[in-house]
Formats: sequence, C-alpha cells, structure tokens
Amino acid sequence: MNNSTGTRSASVSPSQLTEHLQILLNDTASAQNYELESKTVSTYKLLEQIREGLPADESRLSNYYLLFNAWIRWISDWNNYSLNLLHRRRLLGHLNRELGQGRFTLQIYPYSNRLYSISFRGSKPVIQLHEALDYMNEEQCRRFGRYMRSRSMTDMKRLLQEYHAGSAQSKELLAFFQETRTRPVHADNTRGRFFDLEEVFNSCNRRNFGGKIPRPKAIFWSPKVNHSTMGSYNVQEDCVMINRGLDCSWVPAYVLDFVMYHELLHKVLGIKTSGTRRMAHTREFRRLEQAHPDYEKAQAFIRNNAKKL
Repeated sequence: MNNSTGTRSASVSPSQLTEHLQILLNDTASAQNYELESKTVSTYKLLEQIREGLPADESRLSNYYLLFNAWIRWISDWNNYSLNLLHRRRLLGHLNRELGQGRFTLQIYPYSNRLYSISFRGSKPVIQLHEALDYMNEEQCRRFGRYMRSRSMTDMKRLLQEYHAGSAQSKELLAFFQETRTRPVHADNTRGRFFDLEEVFNSCNRRNFGGKIPRPKAIFWSPKVNHSTMGSYNVQEDCVMINRGLDCSWVPAYVLDFVMYHELLHKVLGIKTSGTRRMAHTREFRRLEQAHPDYEKAQAFIRNNAKKL
C-alpha cells in the first residue's frame, strides 16, 4: 500500500484497509535498523490520516465498522502504535526463524472476541492475533514460534490462555474492544431481573464518593455471562459494563456495589502510561480499591462463585 493513499475512500472497505495495514505494519516492524525510524514515522503518519478520515457520527455503523474505527483510534496513539510494533517485531523474528521468512501470514488486530485464530492456506499458516496479546514477552513469543513450527496447537492454546489469564493489561485491552462493539446496542441497558444498575450506580456514588462522580455516558449489562471479568470501564467512551452473571437473586448487593466502585475508580483515575505500557491497576488504584468497606467480602464472594454465575 502506498503511503500516498491517505484517508479511507468510500470504495475501500475496513476489511480491505485492514489487510493493507497489516502488510504495512509487518513491513515496518521488519525494517532494518537504518530504515526503521523513517518507516515507523511514515506509517504512523498514515494511521493519523486514516483516523482523521473516520466518520464523526457512528450511530448507524455496524459492529465491524465500530471495531475497525476503535482499532484505528487506538493504534494511532503513539504509545499503542509503539507497543504493537514491538510485539510484531518480536513475533516476526521468532516466526521467521522457526517457519522461514515469507512462509506465514501474521495479522494483529482485535478480531471480535477471539484471542487468536490459526488457519492454513495450503501449507502456509495464517496467524491472527488479538491486540490483547501485545504484552507477550520475548520468551512467550519464542515459545509461540516453536509451537507453530511443530503445529502443537494444544500447547499454543495453553500458552495464550495462560498468558491472558495472568495479564491485567491483556484483559483490559480485550474488554476495551469488546465494549466498543457492544456500546451502541447495549447503551444504558441498566434494568436487570434482580438489580437495576442505575440504582447500583447512585447508591455506590453516594456511599463511596459522596455523590460527586458524574454519571458515565452509558451503564449496561454485558451481552453474555462472563466467568472471569465482573465488569469493565471504557475510558474513551465513558461506559461501564457489568457482568450479566451478577444479576442473580443470590448475589449480595455489596458485590454489585464493589464491582461498580472498581469501575468508577477507573473513571476517576484514568489510564496511566509508562513507555508503551498502559496501566489501569496502579498502586494508587489498588490502595483505593482496598479501601472499599466490603473489599475482602466481595473479593471472597467473586473468587468462590465466579464459575457458578
């Protein structure tokens, strides 16, 4: 793709543009040191141009368009862009050594709710990874390449799932893109069978923040039950999503209060950055989280009952 193509035209679909960008990003990440800086800058400028061409009104867009637009806005942030390139560079290095240069296709993009997808075009693997895997370290990337060479899909699946389960940053990124897809459909869907999130927010705000927290733009139940994530806060969209599994008669009210409190802390504190790292659960966040009057009880309930939701 030529950098002069600039902003997206009506004749180019998000899927086509994504394919072009994946090739360009891989080419940038693979650049030799003497050309790495110039390619990094020119690719970033193109991403900025594409972002400027995104529609201001997204109310009628499909979930696929929303996901694409959210990705462009995310990756056109310099810190996120740098993180993506660093991750690609690591992976490409190990995949080239294990599989051979040009003998695979790598794409890193928030594909719906999937952490990864591996398919084959003939004997050539097509590797699609979610941005939520961007924080994998050198050793994890090395193991991934080794498992791809031996086609040990069970080992690879275990590697990615264990990494995701143990990485707060990975969970935050996955939740961010999941929320982006569901926001227009589920905005302000507060009323559940047993709890109304509007009441939960108001009560939590009075109890823990003195009623001083502005209401998020949208508060809603998740589309599906989640056994690992009880809630999430989308900083860019100012939306709180609460796990639908908590809308049960046997779930204590203090658990909903704590989960809402946790997400509102994200609203208050925002996301900190350190280099290429996005940090939502900082020391300050953990200190304030533990100040919740029912912190230990709520954590114990979630730990013991998450799989029963």
